[in-house]
Amino acid sequence: MKNLFLAALFLFSGNTLFAQKAKVNSAISDKEAGKLDKAWESIQETVNPANPKAEKTVNWSGAWQARGEIIEATIISKDEKFKHLVPNAVEEAFKSYMKAIELEEKGSNPALKIKLLTFSNTLINAAVEAYQANEYAKAADYFEKKLALDKTSVFKADGAIDTAIMYNTGLAAMNAKQYDKAIKYFTDCTKYGYNGGSSFAQIISAYQLLGTKADTIKAVEIMKQAFEKYPNDQSINVQLINYYIMSGQPNEAISYLDKAIEKEKDNSSFYLAKGVALDKLGRQDDAIEVYKKAIEVKPENADAYYNIGVIYFNRGVKQFDVANAVPTNDQVRYDVEKKKSDDFFKQAVPYLENAVKYNPKDTYILEQLKNLYYRLKMMDKFDALNKKQ
Repeated sequence: MKNLFLAALFLFSGNTLFAQKAKVNSAISDKEAGKLDKAWESIQETVNPANPKAEKTVNWSGAWQARGEIIEATIISKDEKFKHLVPNAVEEAFKSYMKAIELEEKGSNPALKIKLLTFSNTLINAAVEAYQANEYAKAADYFEKKLALDKTSVFKADGAIDTAIMYNTGLAAMNAKQYDKAIKYFTDCTKYGYNGGSSFAQIISAYQLLGTKADTIKAVEIMKQAFEKYPNDQSINVQLINYYIMSGQPNEAISYLDKAIEKEKDNSSFYLAKGVALDKLGRQDDAIEVYKKAIEVKPENADAYYNIGVIYFNRGVKQFDVANAVPTNDQVRYDVEKKKSDDFFKQAVPYLENAVKYNPKDTYILEQLKNLYYRLKMMDKFDALNKKQ
């Protein structure tokens, strides 16, 4: 009698498992038929730990795989009524597939792998859609989930590293202002040599945006590493140049500017930056020559014209102070010193005129030129300039 009871118990248990697995299959059939709401309701019953009938399927890989498939179907569905059927659908589908992987006893299930390959594309498409909608944090999260799938036992043996997705994760994180996360993924890219100096440039930008003194030091360290590894990448060189100029280290800036000019002799911006650095060092004559080189390379370089004009203008102001310091009873000497001042001002005129010519909307430069005309009593030009305003 006891053996009969046990046999009946096993039969009941087997029937329950069969019934629940049949429910999973039924849910998949409903999914295939486009009845996603019905499929969702059915599959939920099979993985609900509060449902006594789900005792066997709640820990069955196939049930969780089916749940992932059904949720994924709602994600890619073109029917609006299914779009919001499952809250946090991408997250829930990911959890389902990861649970299916965890419960897969065989360690390798070709059918599951095929489904996961499809889901990887779904994650990428969802990430791209989120990125285009300016939902950058969500995009970064979806890209991360794709990378997490790649690391699971299902794909581990393949040994593939999706560096493009790593880079995109970093970009999304940068836009989401998740700078630590961005640094992590761009650093991973550098380990695989992906995107050359661009990955380093992104790391540097992230550290700079974090903004602490320690982060700035780290950014400079990365700049130097990047320059050593990619000496021909001008974007890295430019970052170093900008850092040294902004931090008041013109000698260091000049060192990297010379390297940049050596690679791009026709880049007017490099000559302009070098002129600024030389000017900061008090080497105005050298600065003028470099500014002239910038103009030679790019004749419409308004900033180079302006900077030369300012050097001569400032010399004129300084010399005017010398003239004013002459005793009032020494008119001859005053006239000599005043003429020197006017000569400097006259040298400034053509450069400021060209600065205005190539940058006519800059009212500050315009006012400086008017002031110069007035000082030199060039009233015809002064009046003509006033009429244009």
